[in-house]
Amino acid sequence: MVTSRNGIVAGAVVIALLSVWFFRFGGAQVPGQGTGHGDHGTPAGWRPTWPAGDPARGRDVFAKYECFSCHEVRGEPFAVPPDAGNVGPELAAMGPAHEAEYFVEAIINPNAVVERGQGYEAADGSSKMPSFNDTLTVQELLDLVAYLRTLRPPPPSSGAVGEQGGHAIH
Repeated sequence: MVTSRNGIVAGAVVIALLSVWFFRFGGAQVPGQGTGHGDHGTPAGWRPTWPAGDPARGRDVFAKYECFSCHEVRGEPFAVPPDAGNVGPELAAMGPAHEAEYFVEAIINPNAVVERGQGYEAADGSSKMPSFNDTLTVQELLDLVAYLRTLRPPPPSSGAVGEQGGHAIH
C-alpha cells in the first residue's frame, strides 16, 4: 500500500471535520433538526391549545351518539344506562376532575387509560367504550369536550335515597 503525505493530511482533515460536526451537532442531529421552534421543532413546554367548543352543541352531540346509553349524568334528564354490563363512568363529577386533553384522549383513544376493576374493561382488558373516530367530526369532538368540562355533580338533596356507586338504582 502506498500512502502519501497529502493522503495522511487529507485523512486527518476529514477526521477533524467529522469531530467538529459530531461535537457541534451532538452526533445525533442533522443540521436543521434542532429542538427550537425556529428550526420547526416542538417548542419547549408546548401543549395543544384547543379551540373553544360550544357546550350546548356538545350536549346535543352527547345525545346524538347516545353516550347516555353507557354513561349516566346525574342532574341531566338522560335515561339511566339500561345495560349494566356496558356502563361506563358516571360523568357529572368529571368536569372539574380532568383537563380537556384527558377527555379528548378518552374519546378518540379509549384504550389509553382503562380504569381496572370497575367493569369498564372488556375480557381482553381493552375499554368497552366504542370508537367514534369514523363518525365524530372534529367540531363535534370540541363541542362534546366543552360540554363534559361543564359537568358538575348536582347538589345533594335531603332525600338522596337509592343512589349507589354513582349510578342511580331504579
